[in-house]
Order: sequence, then structure tokens, then C-alpha cells
Amino acid sequence: MLAALLLATAAAAQTGERVGIRAENASFDNERGATHLRDNVRITRGELEIEADEGFVYRGEDGLRQIELFGTPVRWRTVTEAGGETTGQANEVVYDVLSRTVTLIGDARIQEQRGSFSGDQLVYNIDTQATEGQGGIRMEIEPETIDSDGDDAPDPD
Repeated sequence: MLAALLLATAAAAQTGERVGIRAENASFDNERGATHLRDNVRITRGELEIEADEGFVYRGEDGLRQIELFGTPVRWRTVTEAGGETTGQANEVVYDVLSRTVTLIGDARIQEQRGSFSGDQLVYNIDTQATEGQGGIRMEIEPETIDSDGDDAPDPD
């Protein structure tokens, strides 16, 4: 199995996280700064994990820039700073290394503790956990949890 571990870009260096890239097969085009990954593609960076059938890695002058992944579906997961898990899936996922966003395209779905968000295209910000969506957006929101003393959610001030 091909196993390549790439040093992160300037943005990644600030967080001290490397981007790990694994696949069964790969071809490199140094002139274009592109790598084509095939079969059992897995991307990792800190708590972020993405699994796909195929992908393309693009480098710029400053290092790793963007990773495009394709599958039926592409699946990803991350753990938030609060310890909650967020998962997602789509036909295509674009991971922008510099902006730390995950764009899900085609039958996109994000699931987290508070509920789920689905549509044609979703953009999830790893740092802020904010999600934006386009095209047939559907949301399912979990009801507020009840405190152990029986009170509802905190009262507004």
C-alpha cells in the first residue's frame, strides 16, 4: 500500500498538524503540482478523517492547498474541541487545507449531536463548526435536553 505523509502548509504549521495521505495507487504530476489517488483513499489531519474511492491532491508554491475526493459516498468525521463528533458524507468532498473547510457536493449530509443538515452542497468550517448550505436544504434539530433536576434548557436573561 502506498503511504505518504505530507508536511502541512503554512496554515497547518501554525496548528502543528500534518496531513496524512494513504491510497492503494497514486500517480504524480510535478509540473501541475497534482497527485491522483485511487482505491481506498484516506486523508487524516488531527481529528479529521476522510475516506474515499478516488482523489486529487493539489500543491501550490506554499505547499499543500486542496484535496478533492470522490466516492459512493465519500465519508468524513471530526471531533470538535468540546469532544463531540461530527460526521458527513457526499458524492464529492473538497478539503481546503488553508481555510480549513470541508465542502460536500451531491447528496450532502452532516450529522452532529444537535441534529443533521442535508442538501445539494454544504460547506463546513472545521474551526468554527459553522455550516452553510445550498439547494434543497433539510434540517433535523434535536430537542433541547432536560437537565438532571428536571428543568428545561437554561432561561434567557
